[in-house]
Amino acid sequence: MAPIGAAIRVSGGLMKTGVRETREIGAEVVQFFSGNPRGWRAPALDVADASAFRDYCGEAGISVFIHAPYLLNVGSPDPAVLANTVAALTECLRRAALIGAIGVVLHAGSSITPDFRAEALRRLPAVLGPLLDAAPAGPRLLIEPTAGGGAALASDSASTVEYFAALDDERVGLCLDTCHLHAAGEDLSTPYRLAKVLRGLASGVGRLDLLHVNDSHDPRGSKRDRHARLGTGSLGAAPLAGLFGSPALRKVPILVETENAAAGVELLKGLRASATPARGATR
Repeated sequence: MAPIGAAIRVSGGLMKTGVRETREIGAEVVQFFSGNPRGWRAPALDVADASAFRDYCGEAGISVFIHAPYLLNVGSPDPAVLANTVAALTECLRRAALIGAIGVVLHAGSSITPDFRAEALRRLPAVLGPLLDAAPAGPRLLIEPTAGGGAALASDSASTVEYFAALDDERVGLCLDTCHLHAAGEDLSTPYRLAKVLRGLASGVGRLDLLHVNDSHDPRGSKRDRHARLGTGSLGAAPLAGLFGSPALRKVPILVETENAAAGVELLKGLRASATPARGATR
């Protein structure tokens, strides 16, 4: 079944802070920013700390993902922003390889203005292709559709499928966020509908590598990215059972990105256990 975990803090060091939070949460998979999520440059990486963390996670069977800073924008019409994005993403992929991460999560980006959207999609292969050609082996780049505001390049199902068709690169995977999809207007109101949307996107794109499972402070279609703790927002906890009933979703890692992540992880583990057939039971 799918490993379940959370976004953790590592500002005090991967081993000191990261491992402590991983244990406290009971995480089977973790994600973190390697630097300031709202800055371009990451602090120097302690190679010994990274190596020790990689060994710890390997021995514990914990999968690791890195989230790229929010400033990165592969759809920007500004050449300076695009150059900074490529440089910062290159560094993220390098660090991910040193840490032993499975993937680097990158927001799909924005064209800033609607009239630049077609051009932003057209040039995606030229922006990301050379970067991936030079990237170290191991970590996979995962594109995360956003909530739909601000001329987003990918948010709902239709725009996400269009984005991946334009990119047309099998080296790039997909990360979905339940809060983002809900805010973008997708109907996730029941377990069936949530699973249907996720399966449809996995089929339309050809892959699904990671799930961010967060509730939403705002109503469906708001296009606002404001995560709420599981079961406390407009999405609610009831639809989340749909994460575990479909064979297409059962092995996709799940991450909670909110405060009090331990409670969210516990809730999801309970739903996972309920969906797991008892040993010897008829399937």
